[in-house]
Amino acid sequence: MMPEQLTLGPRKQGGRPFPWPCPNCLEEAVRPERMSYTCNAAHDGRTYQIEIPEIDIPKCQSCGTLVITNSVDDRIIQALRARVRLLTPEQIRGGREALGLKSKELAEKLGVAAETISRWESGGIIQSRAMDNFLRIYFAVPEARAVLRGAEQNPDLGTTTIPTTPLSQA
Repeated sequence: MMPEQLTLGPRKQGGRPFPWPCPNCLEEAVRPERMSYTCNAAHDGRTYQIEIPEIDIPKCQSCGTLVITNSVDDRIIQALRARVRLLTPEQIRGGREALGLKSKELAEKLGVAAETISRWESGGIIQSRAMDNFLRIYFAVPEARAVLRGAEQNPDLGTTTIPTTPLSQA
């Protein structure tokens, strides 16, 4: 059963004791309710249906409005990452650390801002599918790391077709 209205809750409200005032009907009737939740989430120009089988969402007991708080939003983003099969912030940080790189060094090699790496690792933003693929290749393929050297990179890389031996035969 879908509520009549979804409302983004105040970012600060998450730590306050219940009941909360409802942003829709203004009644002091918002309490957490465990439920399954389905929504649509957009990523990279596509819309995905996200299903979370069990989540606590503040809901107004008077009008049925759901209040989307930080923790609910975090769960939706986590479910979106899983649905789209993107690296998690922990996996990105782990890949970088396994290579012994600082955020700034990885950013330089990939050609992105250091703040972008920081936001991916903190979960502040979700990387695009293309950047996710790029990260996976960078972390997994030593030959990719050898040629992607940031400012030190060969300026002719990728501009000419040079016959090479496939990696499986190297």
